[in-house]
Amino acid sequence: MIDLIREIKKQIRLQKTAIASEMVEGRMSDFQSYSKNVGIAEGLEQACALIDETMKKMNQEDE
Repeated sequence: MIDLIREIKKQIRLQKTAIASEMVEGRMSDFQSYSKNVGIAEGLEQACALIDETMKKMNQEDE
């Protein structure tokens, strides 16, 4: 189960990196697209934080 959670987190990070690369390379066609992707990236970051918190709780329960 932990491996699955780690893989999900890895995929989330890869998606966030892809969004950041598109921003750096200037692929955002307008401010609306930019704003949307900033929001998505923030949501992905929050998802990773939630995964970290959940894994920490799971590890504490195992002890």
